[in-house]
Amino acid sequence: MGLVELFVAVLVVGVSLVNAAPPVAAWVRARDGRFLFLGAANVGLAVLGLVWAWGELPLSPPAWAQPQLPTLGLTFVVTLLFLATTLWPRRS
Repeated sequence: MGLVELFVAVLVVGVSLVNAAPPVAAWVRARDGRFLFLGAANVGLAVLGLVWAWGELPLSPPAWAQPQLPTLGLTFVVTLLFLATTLWPRRS
């Protein structure tokens, strides 16, 4: 069990779930499909992070659930880019 991998996987889950809330709230208000897709992409990253966190726990997970640090790092960068899309101010 790698603590670094577990930490990054849990971080991906947390950031993705927090980042899914603003697009979903915007979708509820505006019913614009782009917001729903952005929220769904973040939920998908959160599920991926959960699978990887499960792969790092000592619960005999399947081999396909075990992450590698470079893959986790790349996924975390993508998660941060999704976060930037929701934090970037709109043009007036």
